[in-house]
Amino acid sequence: MPDARFIDLPAYYAAHFRPGAIDLSASSPSASGILPSLGVEMASVELGHSTPGGSLALRTAIAARYETLTPADILISAGASEALAALAFATLDAESTLWAERGSYASLVSAARHCGAQIEAFGASTRATLAVTNNPGVPFGDLRDIPEFIESSLAAGAIPAVDEVYRDLALDGRRIPAAADLHPDAVSIGDLSKPLGLGGLRIGWVASRNHALLRKIDRELQLLSGGPSTLSVAMAEAVMGSFDPTVAQTVQFARENGEGVFNVLARHAWRVCKPEAGLTAFASAPSIVSPAALERLAAAGYFLLPSNVFGVDRGFRISLLADPAHLDRALTLLDEPSNEAARANHLVVLTKSPVAGRSKTRIASTLGSAATSRLAHAFVADTLALATNTRWTTTVALEPVEDSPRVASLAPGAAFVAQAGGDLGARILGALQSANPGGPAVLIGSDTPDLPPAILEDAFRLLDTHDAVIGPAADGGFYLLGLRAAIPAIFDRVEWSTEKVFRRTVANIAAAGRTCAVLREWNDIDDAQSLAGLSERLRGSESAPATRAALATLAVEVPDVR
Repeated sequence: MPDARFIDLPAYYAAHFRPGAIDLSASSPSASGILPSLGVEMASVELGHSTPGGSLALRTAIAARYETLTPADILISAGASEALAALAFATLDAESTLWAERGSYASLVSAARHCGAQIEAFGASTRATLAVTNNPGVPFGDLRDIPEFIESSLAAGAIPAVDEVYRDLALDGRRIPAAADLHPDAVSIGDLSKPLGLGGLRIGWVASRNHALLRKIDRELQLLSGGPSTLSVAMAEAVMGSFDPTVAQTVQFARENGEGVFNVLARHAWRVCKPEAGLTAFASAPSIVSPAALERLAAAGYFLLPSNVFGVDRGFRISLLADPAHLDRALTLLDEPSNEAARANHLVVLTKSPVAGRSKTRIASTLGSAATSRLAHAFVADTLALATNTRWTTTVALEPVEDSPRVASLAPGAAFVAQAGGDLGARILGALQSANPGGPAVLIGSDTPDLPPAILEDAFRLLDTHDAVIGPAADGGFYLLGLRAAIPAIFDRVEWSTEKVFRRTVANIAAAGRTCAVLREWNDIDDAQSLAGLSERLRGSESAPATRAALATLAVEVPDVR
C-alpha cells in the first residue's frame, strides 16, 4: 500500500478538532453515561516507576480475557497507539517490508516510516517482515478471516499482528477470537479506551505467546515512555472487575442509539455501511463535502473525521453513540449551500417510468420484461438518490408524467414535469428549459446509476466558466449535458443512437461560437454488453445499492448478465 494512502491523522485532528467540540466520529461510551466502577483510593497508589511489562494484577486481568494466555504473555503499554509503534520499532528496519491493511493506525505507519521500512498492501509482494490488520476492519466494522490472515502472513515470513481494540464490541454479541489465541507467533493489540471509553487512562497492551518477540517489544516500550503511569495502572486494575457488564451496556446502547443515527443519515440521503463490530459506521454524503462545509461544521462546534485518513475516499466515520439530534444539526449545516451560486444550480433527470415495456427495450430482449422492469426501477432509484440534494434544485422530466406518484418517494423535494414531444434532442432541450427557463442547468438520464457525485459537482463548477459542459459516453453518445443558456442548433444534424452523437454535438457548440468543457468518459447502460460491464464494475463497490441488489437477483435468473 503506497504511503500516500495514509493521510496524517494527528495533523488532521490538530487542524480541525477544537476544544469542546462534539465529536460525531468517535463519541466515547463515558460521554453517554456508560462508566465502569471507578472507585480507587489514590492515596494508596505508589507513585514510583511503573513495573516493567506492567503490574501482575493488571496483566492477570487482561490475560483472563483470552483463551490460552497467561500474565507472562501480556505487556502493558501507554495505549494501543504506543503498542503499535513499539511493535514496529521492534521488528522493522530499512531492509524490512510492512504489510499494512487499510485502516492501519497512524502510529504504526509513522513508526514504520521512521524505520525506513517498505510499506505495502497485504499480499502485494511475496515476502514481508510484519503484517498488520484490524479486526473488526476500519472504517467499515467488518469482521476479518483471522486464521487465513495468520496463515498467509506466516507463509510470507511475516509476523501476523492484529489490532483488536474493538474485539469485545461485536454488535450481535458473539465472541470474536483473538489472534494471540489462534497461533503462538501471532500478536494481539488491545486497549481500554475503545471498549470502556477511558482513553484518558492511556492503557493498552501487546499479547503474544512469542516471548522472544515480547522481549524486543518491551525494550521499545521502556524507551518510548518507561511504561504507563502508575495512576493509570491502578485505575485500570479497579475497572477491570466491571469490564463485562460495562461493555455489554455499551453494545446495547450502540444498537439502540445506532438506529437513531442510521435514521438521521437516511433522512439526509447519506449512504451507510452498518458495522458488524465496533462503535462506528462508514457513511458517505450524497455529494462532495467541501472543505468550506467542514469549516462551517467546526465553527458550529462539531467534528467529523473523513475516511481518507484510513485510506478510503469520499466518506466519514460516524459514531453509533453520537446524539442523533446533534448529528441531524451537523448534517443540516453540511447541506446548506455556501453561497447563492450553489442555490442557483439546477439538475434535471430525463427518464421514463420504470414499468414493463416502457424502458430498456434492448436489455429487455435479453432479460425479459419483468426482470428489465426491476432493473429499470433500480436505475431510477439510484439516479434519483444521486440527484436529490440540497446543493441544487432537482427536476424530473418523466414520461409519462402521470406516473410521477410511482417514483415521487425516490426524489423528495423534486419537481416533476412532462417531457416535450419530438425526438431525443427536443426532449432534452424541453427538460432543460422546464428546470430553469433561460438559465444554467445540467441534465442526466437514468442509464448511469453508478455515476460518481463528483462528476455532477464538476459539471456545475465548469458551467461557471463555460457555456456548455458535456460528458462523453463510451458508445459515442453523451451521458450529461449542461448549458448556461440555450444554444441555437445544438442538435442540428445529430444522428441519435449512433456513435457520432457526442462529436456532432460538440461541433455544433463550437460552430455557435460557444465554449464547451468535456468531462471524463462514463458508460451508459442500454444493452446486455454494457450491463455486464456495469455488473463487473459494481463488484466490491458501494455505489448504486439498488442496482447492485437487482443485479444480484438477475445473476441467478440470467447467468450471462455478468
